[in-house]
Parts: sequence; structure tokens; C-alpha cells
Amino acid sequence: MKIMKLTTCLLLVTSLTALAATEEQLNKKFTVPPGGKLVVDVGFGAISVTTNAGSEVTIEVWRKVSHNTKANEEAFLRDHPVTFSQEGDTVAVRSRHTTHSGINWPWHFQNRDEGKYVITAPAQFSASLRTEGGGISVSDLTGKVGADTSGGRLDFARLHGSLDGDTSGGGIRATDCAGDIKLNTSGGEITADGGSGSLRADTSGGGITVKNFQGPIHLATSGGDLTIENVAGAVHGNTSGGAIRATFSELSEEVRLETSGGGITARIPSNAAFDLDAETSGGGASSELPVTVAGKAEHDHLKGTVNGGGKLVRLSTSGGNIHVEKTAPGKRAANKSDPSATSQHN
Repeated sequence: MKIMKLTTCLLLVTSLTALAATEEQLNKKFTVPPGGKLVVDVGFGAISVTTNAGSEVTIEVWRKVSHNTKANEEAFLRDHPVTFSQEGDTVAVRSRHTTHSGINWPWHFQNRDEGKYVITAPAQFSASLRTEGGGISVSDLTGKVGADTSGGRLDFARLHGSLDGDTSGGGIRATDCAGDIKLNTSGGEITADGGSGSLRADTSGGGITVKNFQGPIHLATSGGDLTIENVAGAVHGNTSGGAIRATFSELSEEVRLETSGGGITARIPSNAAFDLDAETSGGGASSELPVTVAGKAEHDHLKGTVNGGGKLVRLSTSGGNIHVEKTAPGKRAANKSDPSATSQHN
């Protein structure tokens, strides 16, 4: 029995060692004026899009396939060719299965397919990008951007225009992007740093961090913490499996934060004027800022006005404590009135 096992292992090692690798490199260039559109739709490979100072779209493609034989690798590349086309101001790069060899390509543990699509385009350009196996990165475009991958990370930087990013298996980062931004992942964290417009971020398997964003945000996660810092706009945040930490330099719009599995800490300037409604089913609610309580004070529910009242700050958790902490005075929004007396509930 030991001899049979050893023989099987040796055969496996020999098979893996004999695994071949075929590479392919392609280059293409198109003359396209600013304001056009780039379309990339490929079966596998990472996509990177940056900008140039001219009126050209340059495309560099590298693909590497490792199958059990050289013949199968070459046949695979023939059955998945990369095609380039231009119609008006739209440039398209596509790679999908054809029937050149007639081979059915089942999944095999020895098969490894890698690819990179490195593209530059005029700064004023839109992009529609899709890959079934790889990450996508886009930077410095002004235009509408859509990015969709079934297995990779998304990275966006300094985009101006609507952005729709979706991945089924990776994290997402957006840095200094401006526009209507939608980010969705089924398996990773989402980070947005800087930027303006509006932001909607959803993940089923990670935390969400948003810092220094100018505009309304809507955050939802089923499996992570929410971290919010210096957002100027309405804030709606929900998590089913984590804590929420929010720091505000000012309060000018409504805030709603809710979690089913953690505590909430909100850090707010001492001179902010707002209506507080903090409620927990699994702990206590407290505030370092003086709260004029309406009605009976309760340990798990703190409701009243701060500095005369203003926009609503609704904090709710089913599994933790709520703390409202005081920070240095910030830019103060107009309040309802200047209170002559306040009270605090801890």
C-alpha cells in the first residue's frame, strides 16, 4: 500500500512538473478624439486603464496559459482570441470563446490562465470594463465608468463622472473620485477616501470605511464594521455584523446609523446642534454632550435636543452600547434656538 501511494505521488509530481506554458503578447493603437468610449469584455485577465495626453487609445495585451500539453494551450488561445475594433469614437477589446478547435474546455486543476490588459486613453473618456477573472483598476478618467469582475479587486482613483463598480470576489477602493458612485462586492472590504458627489457602498463580506467625502453616503454590510470620518452630507449606515465608529467635523444633514451586532460610537463637535435619538436593546446609551431630554430618561434610550436641536441623529443597535463623544468645536449649522438650560443623561 505504501509503494502504491508513493507511486501515485511521483506520478502527480511528474505531471505537475511537465505542465507547459504558452505566452501571447499583442499591441494595438487607435486614433480617437477625447469624449469617446472604451469597451473591454474578456473571459479572464486583469484590466488597467490610465490616461495619456494625446488622442490615442493604446492597448497592450499579455496572456499566459498553462495546460497539460503545448497543443492544448495553443488551441485554447485560438478558441479565445483577442479582437480589436473601432466604430466611430468607440474602441472595443473582446476575448470570448469561439469554436476554432471544436474542443470542449472543462475545468482542470492543472489549467492556469493569466492575462493583463494595459490600456491608456485620452483623459476625457468613458469606459465599460468586464472580466470574469481578474482585478480592474482605472485612474484619472473624466467620463462614465462601469467595471464588473467575477473574481478580483477594484481600484479607482481620481475619476470624474458616474462610477459603477461591482465584484463578486474582492475588495474595492475609491480615492478622490467625484460623481454618482456605486460600489458593490460580495466578498471584500470597501474603502472610499476623499471625493465628492454621492456614494452608495454595499458588501456582504467585509467592513466599509469612508473618509473625507463631500456629499450623501449610504453604506450597508452584512459582515463587518462601518468607519466614517468627516463626511459632509447625509449619512445612512447599516451593518448586521459589526460595530460602527463615526467622526464628524460638522453636522449639516441627517445621520442614521444602525447595527445588529455591535456598539456605536459617534464623535461630534461640542457646538453641533442636532436632535439625538439613541436606542439600544443590548446595552446603554450615553452622551458627553448635554442633552435636553424629552420625557422620562431611560438607560437604553436617550432622546432629546443638543444645543437647541437641528438635524436628526438616529443611532440604533441590538447588540451593544451607544456612546456620543464630544470633540472640539466645528463649523456649526443653524440651530432651532439657543437653549437656556440643558441636561445630560449617562
